[in-house]
Amino acid sequence: MLDQVHRARLSEKTWQARRSDLRQYGYWCQAHGINPERATDADLCLWMTHMACEGRPNRLTYNPHSGQSTLVSGPPLSVRSIRRRLSTLKWWMSQQGRSPNPAASTLVQDHLAGVVRLLPTRPKRAKGLGSDPMAQLMLQLEEREFVDLRDKTLLAVGFAGALRVSDLASLRIEDVRLYPNGANLGFETRKRRSEFSQVPIVSGQDPSRCPVALLQRYMIRLGAHQGPLFRRANRNRQPLAKPLHPSSVARIIMKRAQGIGIEASHGGVSGHSLRRGFIDSALLKGAPISEVMKISGHRDPKTLMLYLDDLGHFNSHPGQGLY
Repeated sequence: MLDQVHRARLSEKTWQARRSDLRQYGYWCQAHGINPERATDADLCLWMTHMACEGRPNRLTYNPHSGQSTLVSGPPLSVRSIRRRLSTLKWWMSQQGRSPNPAASTLVQDHLAGVVRLLPTRPKRAKGLGSDPMAQLMLQLEEREFVDLRDKTLLAVGFAGALRVSDLASLRIEDVRLYPNGANLGFETRKRRSEFSQVPIVSGQDPSRCPVALLQRYMIRLGAHQGPLFRRANRNRQPLAKPLHPSSVARIIMKRAQGIGIEASHGGVSGHSLRRGFIDSALLKGAPISEVMKISGHRDPKTLMLYLDDLGHFNSHPGQGLY
């Protein structure tokens, strides 16, 4: 019980990331004849250098047939990934009782600063599915089969609530409250939120695109009163009791977007595109940042300002009218 409470302070996704980071570090140490528990700050500097260099052993590939991972060479990791792995290692070494902690040494921190200066720091952002491509997407999707209605509802709800794929995968029927002019979506936990929260979505004018109307039709078709909202389908394209996995939600978004000629991944549409599309469309329409934050769940307005910067929104620029 104590272990369960201890683990609950962080999300399962965070624990998975830490396991992945430590597994990569362990394989790298094994390949270089280093005891992971006795690595020095100089060893960690070499480890970071390999992660930041082209053609160095810096990542793992997993073989599902053998169940084994292999350390391979590849392109440089992003600054964000290197920072995360170093942070994981710092936490792990503190758990091992290493004092002083090599991952927190001045040498390692100075080396990290050099890595940051050498690597590009421009963030890779998903392309947003704005209101116009969403209208085109909704028009193309039919509702005759369960899978088609499920996907259409998923896209409409994900856009209207600026939801992440993890949010869509975790939605439960009993946490959906329908009203004449909108709906409330309840979540036990969300990213960076450990308490129950609700996301309101407003009804639309077109019943074929309205997320609330689609939710009503979908829940009637589903015929269940509790359990996962967005479910897997069997070979006959009928609903199962199991929920969709977040990665499956992302694939649905990309697959449906490709159906109207929008490229997926590598700067194109990804699982984050519904959330990005809502925020972009709302900000371009002139919605107050505070109101957009209520839907998106952002706590820091600086994060939303990054969306404005990417949009090239210059209406309120201080230089307006000066020249």
